[in-house]
Amino acid sequence: MRKYFLLLIVFLSSHLFYGQKDSIVLNPRCIHKTGYDFNLLGPSPFLSFSMNHFINEKINLEAGLGVVGAYGGIHFFSSKKEKKSLFAPYTGINLGYMTLPDIEVGIGGSSGGWGKFMTFYIPAGVQLMTMNGFHLSIEGAIFAFTGYNSKVMPWGSLKIGQNF
Repeated sequence: MRKYFLLLIVFLSSHLFYGQKDSIVLNPRCIHKTGYDFNLLGPSPFLSFSMNHFINEKINLEAGLGVVGAYGGIHFFSSKKEKKSLFAPYTGINLGYMTLPDIEVGIGGSSGGWGKFMTFYIPAGVQLMTMNGFHLSIEGAIFAFTGYNSKVMPWGSLKIGQNF
């Protein structure tokens, strides 16, 4: 009887020590969740500053303010918590509002003064995030805006920032 009891203790302790697999978080998007970045072009044309927050390694919320407008959106990343995933492709959608002067080049509108536009920005890009949170993103996008002169055009962005 004593042998069976000892065998049961060894069996249960082995399950206690080896039966549970702890996943090790290697993805920097899980470690550095909130950050800031500067955007060249992007959802608010010209130059903008934005804040982002990773809900998990796959979902990122972003809000920004630029020279001519403001925007907010969500991005979906292709990465896993257990993999290092320094490079991660992503896509998403940003909705925004921008104002442009009427400069008669076809995008400012003929409304006189300033044209006001609702913007839609649909990016597809790749992000490099180092283990200390520095990130660099390059993306191509479809940029659409509605207003007096509604247009859809190819666009892009370069983002440089730091997550903490």
